[in-house]
Amino acid sequence: MADINMSVSIEEQEICINAMRDEKFATIYASDSTYITKLDKLCKESPDMYSLIEDTGRGKKYLLKDKTLISFRAKKITRVMTEEQRKASAERLRKARENKSV
Repeated sequence: MADINMSVSIEEQEICINAMRDEKFATIYASDSTYITKLDKLCKESPDMYSLIEDTGRGKKYLLKDKTLISFRAKKITRVMTEEQRKASAERLRKARENKSV
C-alpha cells in the first residue's frame, strides 16, 4: 500500500461510491489510503459482503454486495467522559490489544 501513498498526493486522494437505483450492489473506488485500509479490512472480515475488484496501483476498486450498508449520518457523536471513565476505557483497550497479540 505504500505505493499508493507515494503515487497519489493527499490532495488527489478520493473516494467514489457508485450505486444504481435498480441494482443491489455498489462499487467503491478509493485512492485515499485511510479508506483503502478500512476496505481491505472489511474484505478480510466480511468476504460475503466486500470484495476487491481491481488494484490499479493508484487506487483500488471494491464491490459492496449489498448497497444498504452505505449510510449517511446526520451528526457526529462526541462522548463526554469523566477522567475515571477515560482511564477505565484506556485500560480495557490496553487489555484487548494484549489479548489480540497473544
